[in-house]
Amino acid sequence: MMKSMPRRTLLGAAGALVAMPAFADVISSAKMTASGGMVGGAATKKKPPYRIGFSNGFSGNTWRTEMLASLRNEASHHPEIKQLIVIDGQGSITKQVHDIQNLAAQEVDAILCIANSGTAVAPALRTANREGIVTVPFNLPVSGTEWTAYTGTDPSNKGYVLAKWLRGALNGEGKIIALGGIPGNSYTAAAWAGAQKAFAGSKIEVLAFKDAFWEEDKAKVVTADLLAAYPQIDGIWADGAQDGAGAELALLAAHRPLVPVTGDDYNGLLKLYARYHASEPKFDIAELSEPTWESVVALRLALKLLQGEQVPKETIITPQLITSANYSQYIKADLPDGVYVDTNLTEAQLKTLFG
Repeated sequence: MMKSMPRRTLLGAAGALVAMPAFADVISSAKMTASGGMVGGAATKKKPPYRIGFSNGFSGNTWRTEMLASLRNEASHHPEIKQLIVIDGQGSITKQVHDIQNLAAQEVDAILCIANSGTAVAPALRTANREGIVTVPFNLPVSGTEWTAYTGTDPSNKGYVLAKWLRGALNGEGKIIALGGIPGNSYTAAAWAGAQKAFAGSKIEVLAFKDAFWEEDKAKVVTADLLAAYPQIDGIWADGAQDGAGAELALLAAHRPLVPVTGDDYNGLLKLYARYHASEPKFDIAELSEPTWESVVALRLALKLLQGEQVPKETIITPQLITSANYSQYIKADLPDGVYVDTNLTEAQLKTLFG
């Protein structure tokens, strides 16, 4: 995704979404592939207007802020949507299960969901699905198949690709720490499993794996504790760049050299690299984006299902790879650190969100 953000339609036979009206064609250029066959048709068709529920597992970081803004913006362009109900799970697995159950009790037509726990929410989504409610989890995988459709990136492959890059950056040997998201989430579990496959057979030593909640401040505190325990840290594997940025800031505070780090498309890490890479020769980055417009794809899937059309069971989004070689094409130097750069929001909308 270039900074100018080329427009695209969601096209394609087996794997993609049919183009929506021109006002909605704001998704950045990206490859999407399908798996699991096609679902929908008469079984999911309902008459409009529609009431759509969204169970957001938590809203504690700026990725969620952008994602939700994109969702609300998309919904506002669809007159067939009577109501969009957003419920914040506040990071609680138990609350989110109850939230999904409450949405089902309100007899919404569709439930979108980013799961705090892919296993814990699966029964609630299964029940809603059996009650005739279209269920579209996205971003974080949900166990089983008793939901209607899913969209997101492939966290296992992302974890593998990032770890392979880090292995190369360290020439196959060194001591690293690993940082994940909220405890128990399915995304980090899958990403870390992929990473371990990439590290296998190398001389990479994983000193510690810690949950850092995908929050820069928490990652800085977690890393500071690890720095006290480990005098040598050569690299950082993180599935989220807020964690990666926080870790590098902890290194700076401890007057330790900056090291190769991975993550997603967090502007703060890009700006940190731009500021320090010339003076920190070991500092390097690899980011695989987690598009904040996944919510738009999820909503479009739900609407197509409600309109009786068929969609792929799984729509997998190929992320953008950002490294030191091309970071200047992605960095938003005039916007806050918290911005995620793979977004369909305009710079004006981002400034409104973040100041």
